[in-house]
Amino acid sequence: DHRDLHSFPTRRSSDLGPMAPSSSPRPSLAPYPEIPVQDLLSRSAERLPHKVAVIDGERTFTYAQIEEMSNRFASSLAAEGLKVADRVGIFAPNCVEFAIAFFGILRAGGIPSTVNSSYVERELAFQMNDCGALVLIVHEAMLEITEKAKSHSLDVRQLIVIRPGNQDAGSFWGLIESASGQPPEFAIDPKEDVAALPYSSGTTGLAKGVELTHFNLTSNVVQIEACQPENPVALEGDVVLVHLPLFHIYGLQVLMNLYLSVGATLVMMGRFDMGELLGLLVKHRVTQLFTVPP
Repeated sequence: DHRDLHSFPTRRSSDLGPMAPSSSPRPSLAPYPEIPVQDLLSRSAERLPHKVAVIDGERTFTYAQIEEMSNRFASSLAAEGLKVADRVGIFAPNCVEFAIAFFGILRAGGIPSTVNSSYVERELAFQMNDCGALVLIVHEAMLEITEKAKSHSLDVRQLIVIRPGNQDAGSFWGLIESASGQPPEFAIDPKEDVAALPYSSGTTGLAKGVELTHFNLTSNVVQIEACQPENPVALEGDVVLVHLPLFHIYGLQVLMNLYLSVGATLVMMGRFDMGELLGLLVKHRVTQLFTVPP
């Protein structure tokens, strides 16, 4: 729940006085850049090709590598028949493959729909059927749930399994390894075209798809970058521990898109463990940690 994420101190309305002075609002940041979300990664890869973008366990990936792998994955998806605006589910814990898949789907013209990694089979099937996903990218840790979801009418055209270190034909890394050619070219209208389709928590019923355009996401990145000029939220030199889930909009935007945009380094944590968290903080000299009170 986003209400648990206290990035800033809570203030009572009485603290603000009857009315804020007319001089207090910050000037508008408009006009916002009208660019595709994937350009956030491309700009960092062009500027900082050899800098480490993601650390995932013992694996490290530079910006140039993330850029190349997402392009290769996009090429493979297009070769497999993915068309512009086709929905693709991502069912995985925090991992480098999540980032590569997200940007790869966008570069193939598809729309990623991120799935809560704690979903059971009925919930997975509902989201994929509701958004009309044709492809589901699933981490091997969630494969058993995915197989069970078929009894709940999960029906996708293609299942792509993430097996770290495994390049079997048709698997996530196998498709990247066998990719040939460049990602497809297509026109993007940032203000109209959907770039992500995460699902709400479904507090008052079933989860609901939230259509977010490229302009929604890139403008929000600009807003977060500018929200504290005297003490910026994100800097190129930051090392960020990513244990808040990337399937959630907070993890997707504040941790992944924002920090990749500024050229920082992400340290992936797929499952929360206090001992591991403390070890990662020390080992990688983490500078930024976003977490929840519990």
